[in-house]
Amino acid sequence: MKLQDLYYGNVIPCQHDVRRDSDYAKRSLELLEMCDTLKKRLSADDKKLLNEITDMQGMLSETMAAESYIQGFRDCAELIIDVMFGRSENLK
Repeated sequence: MKLQDLYYGNVIPCQHDVRRDSDYAKRSLELLEMCDTLKKRLSADDKKLLNEITDMQGMLSETMAAESYIQGFRDCAELIIDVMFGRSENLK
């Protein structure tokens, strides 16, 4: 039961397995390869800065994903309220 799973904390919406043949997996691998290539060219200080930048980008992405997920629920709730209680200007 989904509601029971939600109540007990068993629903983790951001936890999904990625298919190996998906566009996401391919792009992720390409990104890792580009980062490895770049790191080979950088000094120790530059590598540290790059790691800090990628960590910050990850935190920003995580924050935006969470906010978008929450906003999706809010948008859905507004639609449900409109369906249940909304009135038409032209129809009875």
